[in-house]
Amino acid sequence: MVLPPVAFVLFDWCVNTDAEANLEHSTIWTAGLYLMLLLQFLENKVAVELTRSEFVEAQEALAQMINWFTRFPTILRGCENTIEMLRGQYAHSVGCFDEAAFHFLEAARLTDSRSMQSMCQVYASVSYICMGDAESTSQALELVGPAYRTMDSFVGVREKTCIIFVYGLLLMRQQNPQEARLRLAGGLRIAHQQLGNIQLVSQYLTILGTLALQLHDCGQAREILKSSLTLAKTLYDIPTQIWILSVFTELYRELKERENEMENSEYERKKEDDLQRRLSEAHSSPFHQELVEKTRIQVQQLHNFSREQQGMPGPTTAKADLDIPESVGLYAAQPSSVKRLIEPSSVRRSSRRRLS
Repeated sequence: MVLPPVAFVLFDWCVNTDAEANLEHSTIWTAGLYLMLLLQFLENKVAVELTRSEFVEAQEALAQMINWFTRFPTILRGCENTIEMLRGQYAHSVGCFDEAAFHFLEAARLTDSRSMQSMCQVYASVSYICMGDAESTSQALELVGPAYRTMDSFVGVREKTCIIFVYGLLLMRQQNPQEARLRLAGGLRIAHQQLGNIQLVSQYLTILGTLALQLHDCGQAREILKSSLTLAKTLYDIPTQIWILSVFTELYRELKERENEMENSEYERKKEDDLQRRLSEAHSSPFHQELVEKTRIQVQQLHNFSREQQGMPGPTTAKADLDIPESVGLYAAQPSSVKRLIEPSSVRRSSRRRLS
């Protein structure tokens, strides 16, 4: 993506400005576009780094998102839900499941989108399931049960495949492998054909391979797990690889393939050591506690923006909700800061080109 020259000037102002209260209204409106692009880039970076178990890099990108948000809360007011959801994903990835569930549920409260609320509740359900106790499993069922019963009303397949995935996990916990296998097979078909999410497909396959082993279908379990491990390696997804390798160990034990079992166990231990090293680095980072603590981000909104949101009388109230430059103070007379973006010589040169 190539940004126009004005973007670099505006972005430089944002970098060197402590708070959005110091920016002119016209600058806020224009710079907001580029700040949103920046946060979109950082959001994608967090997701990729978490998938690759690069927790420290994910921390740094997420800390940058929080920093931008606290400095420009009015411009980026629509990003708080995303940041809370990413905090939940980070906390879950490093094993802080209780904190992860908190942030996912906070993210659900911060959006009016029914689709996004359901996704956040599904993520919180997974965190509750990972806690392992009966009370947490019950909380997961309370969250995902209503979503499962109404999932056909959702437009996208992302929500549906994630809900089916979690519901299948719960059926496994309830010792209902046949029903879980049936539901998950349907979810896998949708995820593979319509969604194209390789990580989700890999996790679907891992559960189905585990179910096949529980049902003593060792041949199918072996083939499914091979496919799942290939996908997990492609994504550098270490936790999923360890999960698959642990199931392979059980499979080889079931088949009495002692040599394969020993070799697989050794490889699994190496992967676990690698993951533990990465987790130790993440937990010792100064960003870790800030990201996982069970509190929302504290920011102070612009005074003028707060007045407009509350409907208080003022000269700009009539235009406050219009998504056009005039609504943020860009009137006919250009402010001096915008004039500086245009060199008189360049205007004269462009005028001569048009006349010629």
